[in-house]
Amino acid sequence: MGQPAVQKTPHFILEGEGDRVLSKKKLDELVRQVTGGGEGDGLTPDVEESVLTLADDFVDSVITAACRLAKIRPNTTLDIRDIQIILERNYNIRVPGYSLDEVRTVRKFQPAPGWTQKMNAVQAAKVMGKNDA
Repeated sequence: MGQPAVQKTPHFILEGEGDRVLSKKKLDELVRQVTGGGEGDGLTPDVEESVLTLADDFVDSVITAACRLAKIRPNTTLDIRDIQIILERNYNIRVPGYSLDEVRTVRKFQPAPGWTQKMNAVQAAKVMGKNDA
């Protein structure tokens, strides 16, 4: 009886600074890796701050949308497939190694109304042409 009825999951500890998803150190490592690691290569403080804010906003919007999707299902936990669906449908991002067949999204061709009318007129002209001959 000394154990609580529901086990709490441990909180995830961010490696970033404060409430950031990405730390300035990790961003600097990424920039050096992409640019070749030269001393003069780097981001200005304004650009660095903008990239960090953009990363925070992106993660926040993905998680918020995935939580809304999980809430539609009668489930109280966020599953990896909720995040996958949001990334694939909204951002066309597929994460290697986490692909699920049921998550695959197929975009259906939606013709413009003008094109549909034009094709209907062509079909009608074909039918009328056969009747005249």
